Amino acid sequence: LINMALARGIYFWGVKKVEYYIQFKVSSNGLEALKNIAAESGHEVEVVSEEGLPFLKNIVKRRLGFLTGALIFILALYFMSSFIWFVEVTGNNNVTTNQIIITAAKYGVYKGAAKWNFSRSEVEEAMLRDLSSLSYVKVDIKGVKANIEVVEKVLPSEEITGPCHIVASKDGIIEDILILEGQANVKKGDVVSKGDILISGIVFPEPNPYIVNVEENQEQEPYLVRARGNIKARVWYEGYGESKQSLEKVSSTDNKETYIFLETPWRNYKLKGNANSSFELFDHSVVTKEMNTPLGSFKIVKEIRQEKIRSIEKYSEKEAISIAQNKAKKILESQLTDGQKIVNEDVQVLSAPSDPIIRVKVTVEAIEDIAIAEPINVDER
Repeated sequence: LINMALARGIYFWGVKKVEYYIQFKVSSNGLEALKNIAAESGHEVEVVSEEGLPFLKNIVKRRLGFLTGALIFILALYFMSSFIWFVEVTGNNNVTTNQIIITAAKYGVYKGAAKWNFSRSEVEEAMLRDLSSLSYVKVDIKGVKANIEVVEKVLPSEEITGPCHIVASKDGIIEDILILEGQANVKKGDVVSKGDILISGIVFPEPNPYIVNVEENQEQEPYLVRARGNIKARVWYEGYGESKQSLEKVSSTDNKETYIFLETPWRNYKLKGNANSSFELFDHSVVTKEMNTPLGSFKIVKEIRQEKIRSIEKYSEKEAISIAQNKAKKILESQLTDGQKIVNEDVQVLSAPSDPIIRVKVTVEAIEDIAIAEPINVDER
């Protein structure tokens, strides 16, 4: 068989005897001719294994769909990994995470942003310019996640350590005085205005009535001290609120519409929904995904509309007064602190019952410490 094959130009290699048969390698073109020779001579040819590029090409042809899908999946995975899908902020205490994320988005770092659309160093510099309370910003990109690490500035203490007065932080009537150091300028019951000196840091020594010696009792020079003490006063806060006796309310329904279109440099293509809404009144939110390519900017815009309806709600005079009073109290709460003692509250209705709008003023009387330090100007001496 081998001699006949060699005579017809069929090339063999790797010939070896294995038990009762001969094993060798032959090209795919010579295999068909070898089978014909074997049939003529009464021999059998069995293919043990198929190796080489021709057989690999056949496998690729049979599994072309699978390989194409795998290739598309790998390319899509690579493409998606070129975008940022998660943004994390670390190191912030006083500056809110939302404020940092909004500032970063302003300069290109946001969920869905392409990595090639921004420079990390430029984003870091821009964020430091916009957020003056930060001393350090680092944008670290790992895969599809952007980690923004910040360090906040530590501001020096504003405590006054040199000579100072104690002045009134607001208008009020003095209720209680405790002087630790300095000279009192007010007494209980005095009416003071914001900025008035309560405890002076300039002390004028008084003559001692028990000293008879003229030299020892002569006038002494005033001297400066760091005035300290607590001055409590009655102060007043006002809050104003109003309420309509009939109120138009707008509420959302469960009806929604979605409109999606592709925006290209040439025209827009509708993908889903209608550009014009069937709702008379609605709220809408827009989500845009943008990709910059050599051909221009491509955007997928998704608009979600939620229907709203109007209704009229009427209040009685008592209900309107209560609503206006609650609004006034909320304004007062923003002015008051935990250390204040409320001693009196007065509610005054400013409008007539026939007025369409009910107006209410709430006045609160509180006792609080109004003392704050103020550095002494040396020219005062």
